[in-house]
Formats: sequence, C-alpha cells, structure tokens
Amino acid sequence: MGTKENCRNELRTAIRQLSDRCLYSASKWAAEQLVGIEQDPAKFTPSHTRFQRGSSSIRRRFRTSEITSTPIAGVSYVSTPVLEEDNDAVDSDCYLLAKSYFDCREYRRAAHVLRDQTGKKAVFLRCYALYLVSSYSLLFW
Repeated sequence: MGTKENCRNELRTAIRQLSDRCLYSASKWAAEQLVGIEQDPAKFTPSHTRFQRGSSSIRRRFRTSEITSTPIAGVSYVSTPVLEEDNDAVDSDCYLLAKSYFDCREYRRAAHVLRDQTGKKAVFLRCYALYLVSSYSLLFW
C-alpha cells in the first residue's frame, strides 16, 4: 500500500469521478474516508484538523461560558467572511466532503463542514445549503 498522501490523492480523484457519474453515496463515502485519514503533523492547520481532534460545535458550546440561544425556527444568521482572493478551499478536502453531502441532499451537514472555510465557492455552497435548509423547514413547518 502507498503512503498516506498517495491514498489521499487517489481518494480525491475517486470523489470527482464518482460525483461526475452521479454516484453520490459512493462519492460521500470516499470523501469521509479522505477526511478521516490522519494528517501529517507538519501540515496541521485548524481547518484541516477539526475532524481528527473530535472538535464539534456541541463540545465548543459547552466549553465556553457564553449563553447561546437558538434563533426562531432554528435558522442561524451567521455572517461568513469572504476574502477577495479565492484560496485553495475549492480543492480542499473539506470542500469535497461538503459537496458530496450537498449532492446527497444533506444540506445541514454540508454547511457544518464549511463553517470555517473562507473561499468563494465554499462560502457560496455553505450559504446556499443554509438557504435550502431554511426553505425546506418553512415548507414542512
């Protein structure tokens, strides 16, 4: 078996090919595997390690002393910064995972994965996923 980076590259290729062929569940599985591969400690960044560290929004909520409340109808109106230049978020593993969730119509999961991303496509996909979640919740409410 190859190195971890070779496995990651093969999974990235597989994700794109599966998605192009509308095999969305298989693409989602491959993206989850990609994100689950342990990262090289020299390349750790906060956005790439949140899955490995087990950091979740629930754990962060209970660690802080801030009081948080759920907005009406459960819709969160959080401003997301948009940078002028699009960084490598388009090709990042988190974006691929979120896109696979989006393709499987798991919009909340897609928005959650992209919560720390600042690339233009990632921000758009996150906002669009949140929009679809809110419109579906109003439709069935």
